[in-house]
Amino acid sequence: MKKRDWILYAIIFVISLAYVFMIIDVVITHDYISLLWTCYLAIPLIIIGLIKRNSGLILSQVIILIITDLFWIFDFLCLIFLGHTVFGIDIVKNFPYQSLIIKLGNLQHLVVTPLSIVALSILKVKKSYKILLISFGELIVLFLLTLLFAPHTSFINCVYQGCVDVPLNFLPYPLIWFIFSFGFVSISYFILTSLPFLKKKS
Repeated sequence: MKKRDWILYAIIFVISLAYVFMIIDVVITHDYISLLWTCYLAIPLIIIGLIKRNSGLILSQVIILIITDLFWIFDFLCLIFLGHTVFGIDIVKNFPYQSLIIKLGNLQHLVVTPLSIVALSILKVKKSYKILLISFGELIVLFLLTLLFAPHTSFINCVYQGCVDVPLNFLPYPLIWFIFSFGFVSISYFILTSLPFLKKKS
């Protein structure tokens, strides 16, 4: 077996383990509505992409997760080193008071996208606007499912209200949600597909 295969199998193991902790968290807390969070769909699709060596599928999920994960990581590091968050992300603010299992589940934000990018550096990516369309379609479906099943007081996918302590009221909120969500995904796509170490040689 080649070295690259060992690395990919190790990445599959770590991401799968992180997902197991996330599912255990859901079962323990009986918070089944949290399964609507984007990551609960994106991470299994990343694992499938890794198993099938499908860089397009992996990339379609990474571009959904990466910018929000960066916000989470930044707020988490601020909490660790400064004692408070900057963006006020609810899950991060409550991190010190969470049980060990919940903490382990939430720490997926630190590992899934970085490891997925390492995997993409091995598998390489090719520009295809089909990847963007898959991501946009997934966001629309998750938005509608959240509206249908999540309570109005929830922060799930930030559909009803912003997940950061920044006022967002210059436009109707659903429009703001789509502008930011599609904008973040598009920016992530064009940046990642332009990185030399990820690009597939023509």
